[in-house]
Amino acid sequence: MTFSPQQIAICMITQYPNWYSGEARGLKNIDKVRGDLALESIALSVKKGYHTVIGYDPDSSEFNQALEAIGDVILVRRETKKSSPSKRQIIEKATELPQIKVIVLTEPEKVSFVKDCIEETVKPILDGSADIVIPKRDEILFKDTYPDYMYQSEKEGIALYNEELRAHGLIDKNSEDFDMFFGPRVLANNQEIVDLFLKEYLLEIEKISLPKIYFDADQLSNTQFFPVVLALKHKNKVKTITVPFHYPESQKQNETIQQKDFFMEKRRTQKLGLIIELMHFVSFLEKNQSSRVELV
Repeated sequence: MTFSPQQIAICMITQYPNWYSGEARGLKNIDKVRGDLALESIALSVKKGYHTVIGYDPDSSEFNQALEAIGDVILVRRETKKSSPSKRQIIEKATELPQIKVIVLTEPEKVSFVKDCIEETVKPILDGSADIVIPKRDEILFKDTYPDYMYQSEKEGIALYNEELRAHGLIDKNSEDFDMFFGPRVLANNQEIVDLFLKEYLLEIEKISLPKIYFDADQLSNTQFFPVVLALKHKNKVKTITVPFHYPESQKQNETIQQKDFFMEKRRTQKLGLIIELMHFVSFLEKNQSSRVELV
């Protein structure tokens, strides 16, 4: 099948209130490091001819000026700081565009994904062999380019997540693991599949010792994790593709030299939150009364 960039919508959300223009003054400012990478990804997506849909944060005014200067970007004003509602906004916008056959959700900092991985991950959607593709990081590049603590944490999270999926018969015991902790999701632009990513679930857990944000399904799980679990439950075609993704060096330095303690704690709590959310979601799908998940 002939590949056409005009069949692809690249969807990202941005939020960099502390970004500033010009050269970086060191690597301590998280928004500067990530915002620069985001602008690079977005400009590259436009240059490659993809429909580029950006959910922008109205409080990131200086970044937004740089974003608008790129041109040919489809801008959607975010209605909330939360991740999942903002992703639902840009998914819905992408479905309204002409010719779109594939919607690619990715974090804007992932320059290498836009540069090196899009064509390979959309092929199974275009040829009809998959409804959803979960890109999988090349093991050598994953280990070599990521911060060590992040590699170890995500490898453990991936193993636990797939173990839970197998325990409930959602994937075969001998099947390849899905790299669930790698952010990008690639989906067919058809109503059945899109609807999985537009559902909203509420999770209520009392007496938790971790920050409540890590037990809010409308942060990550509703648009990155639960749709994949639902697709497996419904026997949709979910496929994994290994990609040559490189973690950005500037982001690695920011997260190891300048902000290591913050990011180590963030990764740890996020991992625990996602696994617990999965356990309650699977319980919900099995109609277990003890589940703390409900469909909004």
